[in-house]
Amino acid sequence: MTSPLPPPSPNQPHVTVSPIPGGYITLADHFFIDPADPDAKRTVPSLTFLVTHPGPTPFSPISTKPFHLMFDLGLRKSQSRYPAVLQKHIDGRAPFKLEPGVAAQLRDGGLDPGEIDMVLLSHVHYDHHGDPEDFPNALFRVGHGALDVLKYGLGGNASHQHFVLDTLPPERTAELSDPSGWKSLGPFPAALDLFNDGSVYVIDTPGHLPGHVNLLCRMKERWVLLCGDAFHDRRLLTGEKGVGTWVGGDGSRICIHVDKEAAEGSIRRLRDFDEATGEECELIAAHEEVWLERNQERVFPGVL
Repeated sequence: MTSPLPPPSPNQPHVTVSPIPGGYITLADHFFIDPADPDAKRTVPSLTFLVTHPGPTPFSPISTKPFHLMFDLGLRKSQSRYPAVLQKHIDGRAPFKLEPGVAAQLRDGGLDPGEIDMVLLSHVHYDHHGDPEDFPNALFRVGHGALDVLKYGLGGNASHQHFVLDTLPPERTAELSDPSGWKSLGPFPAALDLFNDGSVYVIDTPGHLPGHVNLLCRMKERWVLLCGDAFHDRRLLTGEKGVGTWVGGDGSRICIHVDKEAAEGSIRRLRDFDEATGEECELIAAHEEVWLERNQERVFPGVL
């Protein structure tokens, strides 16, 4: 089987990737998988990742410093930083742990949050956008359609689908281009070469929320695909479980993904990619508690 991973170019740059747990919440299995034990719950991290490019990049063409990119920011470091409706939602995800926040962990590991050049969000849910105000010099980038979600919301009554207009700094925030203009990569119809050098690819992974993206990173020895909320349980990736739904207070059927069919398509493509790449590429979703338990030594300032 031919590998779907792009071959290296001469003088190919590589990145380093460091996971950082951006807080913890407790999730009931029946919201995510089917069939599910109705009483099963897991306390999971909201994983974030520091991706360091040696530089220069198109975003820092004359800089001689490494370029620091954060993929997701996890949860806010304090419940009081959320509006009342999301504070109540988080109460329903107990036990939870929000502090100390990603910025403090960067600082403790030897990197000033002011040195973060870009924050790229997999999507704009409350447990992924973190504390943007703690990153005063970063450009913020979101997938196509994500700013409309922040501005207008999605309607419906699911408590996790609450969005705050001014979450991101408007003067430093922009959407990525429409994925219809991107190039294919393996089973994925749309991928964007972020730095135009084959080191980092943004992968369009629709279904969970408008603008949902993954990040494929070329490290020196292998690759990693950061999957955000494309799947919430490893058994979805293996095919052992299906995507779960539940009945809302008004009797309507609710799914954690706004487009269940598109999300299932994204999961199938991730499964195909995983099978095709094997040990060449590791897939990591945002809420994988077992993965984090096994990889504590890789947490920043460690690297994958």
